[in-house]
Amino acid sequence: MFGKEKKCYDGYLVRKLDPVVFLMPYIMPRRTDSESKVDLRMDLTQVERFIREHREDIPGLTLYHFVFATIVRMAAQTPEINRFITGNRIYQRRTVRISMMVKKHLRVQGKESAVFPTFETTDTLADVVRKTNKAVEEALANLDDNSNGFDNLTGVFYAIPPFILRAAIGFFMFLDRHGWLPMALVNLQPFHSGFFVTNVGSIGLPVIYHHLYEFGTTSVFIGVGSKETERELMPDGTVRSYRVLPLKAVVDDRICDGYTYSVAFKTMRQCFAHPEMLLEGYKPEQG
Repeated sequence: MFGKEKKCYDGYLVRKLDPVVFLMPYIMPRRTDSESKVDLRMDLTQVERFIREHREDIPGLTLYHFVFATIVRMAAQTPEINRFITGNRIYQRRTVRISMMVKKHLRVQGKESAVFPTFETTDTLADVVRKTNKAVEEALANLDDNSNGFDNLTGVFYAIPPFILRAAIGFFMFLDRHGWLPMALVNLQPFHSGFFVTNVGSIGLPVIYHHLYEFGTTSVFIGVGSKETERELMPDGTVRSYRVLPLKAVVDDRICDGYTYSVAFKTMRQCFAHPEMLLEGYKPEQG
């Protein structure tokens, strides 16, 4: 499917694309002009039971980790959603990088920092929990001693006069559009991730559609809300009550077609219905 590789950031150029997919980055060059929105509601019946049963053998397991693991599985089974566009060309990522923001204290003036753990498509749920917790712990520790790379980078910008900063940001945007941004800078900030996740439910907000960023290469932004209760009328006349997790995704619809996104989010739904499938890593022969 892919010919001789042309590298860009952590991905390589996708060749032999469908003609329509190939042309879309030229027809719609801006990521924010190419956003499509997806509303998802995941049944938590099996997942809540599963988390209770596995908290001892997977220490620290939470619903948020589970969401991350479903994203990794989606990217493994439908790698097309783990693509990005730079310089009007479509690239395939080699790993699954998920960004999020963390706060040390839940207050208005509480410090926050970006976290962006990187996963392999073969990672298990336990791997996702371990890598995520390690990244969060390091970020929070760096907040205390002011050694966080992203925070230090933005701190430098505060000292630059506005007219110089505008020119510098414009230059960085130019480099980014062509895939020429130095990897040292790419690795310091969260905008060059395949997925960005915001857990607004944890701070008491209703689930939101979060826009994509023009800077960077993030193609999928997922908002996670608070758990909600739904009721369903059963055939026998009884009412079934169950809890759901509302999710809202904003995707760059240029990287693949709508059917591929449909298959990807069907995989996420399958993970919520059969959470035990995440205990083992994905094997390509699984299809």
